[in-house]
Amino acid sequence: MRWLFRTDPRSFYLLNATQFLGALNDNVFKLLVIYLLIHVKGAASANSVLSLAGAIFVIPFLLFSSGAGVLADRISKRTIIVITKVMEVVIMLFGMLAVSFTWEFGAYTALFLMATQSAVFGPSKYGIIPELVEPKMVSKANGSMTSFTYLAIILGTFLASFITDITNKNFVFVAGFCVFVAIVGLLTSLGIRRTEPQRSPKKINPLFLYEIYQTLRHSWKVPHLITAIFGTSFFLFIGAFTQLNIIPFAMQSLHLTEIEGGYLFLATAVGIAIGAVIAGQLSKDKVEPGLSCISGFFISFFFFLLYFFSWSLWLSILWLSCLGIVGGGFLIPFDSFIQVNSPDEKRGQVIAAANFFSFVGVLFASFCLYAIAEELGLTAASGFAFMGALTFIASVIITGRLSSFFFPFFVNKILKRFRIVKLSSSLPEVKQVLILQSNSWWDALLLFGFLPKLKLFRPGHHGRNFPWFNGWIDSIRLIPTDENRQRVLKEIAAYQSQGYFVCLFFHKKKDDDTLLKAYQKLLGKVSFVHGTKERLSKRLLFFTYPQKQITMSFE
Repeated sequence: MRWLFRTDPRSFYLLNATQFLGALNDNVFKLLVIYLLIHVKGAASANSVLSLAGAIFVIPFLLFSSGAGVLADRISKRTIIVITKVMEVVIMLFGMLAVSFTWEFGAYTALFLMATQSAVFGPSKYGIIPELVEPKMVSKANGSMTSFTYLAIILGTFLASFITDITNKNFVFVAGFCVFVAIVGLLTSLGIRRTEPQRSPKKINPLFLYEIYQTLRHSWKVPHLITAIFGTSFFLFIGAFTQLNIIPFAMQSLHLTEIEGGYLFLATAVGIAIGAVIAGQLSKDKVEPGLSCISGFFISFFFFLLYFFSWSLWLSILWLSCLGIVGGGFLIPFDSFIQVNSPDEKRGQVIAAANFFSFVGVLFASFCLYAIAEELGLTAASGFAFMGALTFIASVIITGRLSSFFFPFFVNKILKRFRIVKLSSSLPEVKQVLILQSNSWWDALLLFGFLPKLKLFRPGHHGRNFPWFNGWIDSIRLIPTDENRQRVLKEIAAYQSQGYFVCLFFHKKKDDDTLLKAYQKLLGKVSFVHGTKERLSKRLLFFTYPQKQITMSFE
């Protein structure tokens, strides 16, 4: 066992193993409690048991995440990880006792305590990553950890159903398995090297909502950090709803049992594990929130496919797998962004705040499931359609707020696959204001491929105040066409001081030349952007196809 105690780069892998075993136990034990109580109360109680178990599991994350974040910023994160693993062993022994006596209150209590130790564990397990790996490896490390987390969900969902099935619902045996997993998780945690405490002077405040509010105030000062927190929270909301809704969906639409329905979530979890790895590879050595924006729309699309093809088992498995893959692509950039951009001395508190809102989402998922099934009387398939519509709206909002990441990602990773884009001059200096005259928005968007830190100013009166366009799309600003243009100069100076390029985009057919000349006179020295287009013939095997080439220059 000597290798467990070596302080070498294996620490991250042992952290990954500890997280894997903890997530495995969370899922096995939660499903164990659900299967036990459905077995005792009958199949008719499935929705109420699922909703109550989901709510009980999430409440500790709401109560204790803030305090756990303060602890993570005060003492060594490795110490917190080991202590929580000791707690897990004790809690699982109590859970085994409650299951053996078919004690409903005791089973729910053990589930609550299990979630409590996971809530305390959360800020440390993610906050310690930047302390164990180089900054450029944070995205890949998150991809690896998320992948293993969902592999644990896969295995946990499978084992909870499989062991319950082959032992003829011997719930005590399943509880004993949870005790064993907790002990192994404690051993792996001992191998993580001790990290230095940040020694934050902040103390735990029982008024945790006020502490979370203060953390959000500080996070607001970091560009896009609040949006990333919202993104992770929304992912947990739709993920929890999917996990809870799959069992009723399987029973109603596919005519399976509740245990057979538990297997269906394996498809989603496998997809998330694959998507997490792909997202880590696509991000390479930087964080790519633009990937999250695109993934959000695909999540909405696959939710709708689940609704329209709810009659088919194999198509449902396929859509759930695809939903998981794009879900992994949605989550990883947000997690990485939070870890990289949070201030060192407040990283634990920011992650704790993100955890708090994530599990608000999980709790809200339980309420949504109850409201859709019990209050509205809708089917589980209709629940997926509702989630698809909600995800589409959320994706529109997120993409607008993260447009400065979305546009460069879209141009470099997607648009350039269909168009050849070249640069025939050197890039301008930040202090130069750019002017683009074109009939196409595509030309304006292509600039993001060369100048990622770009603010695009578009003269326009309609829509400037509704629907709050300038507050929604982060990288495109609508500016006045009338005489009130002095404010524009102040905005340009402010963005240039932050290292942004500023480009004024004038539509050749819609904008009068006098408007261009007025702004040119106001700005003084400017640099014009020119784009020339030509159609090339490309050959693929025996086929010839046209492809557009665009050459950009700055003069």
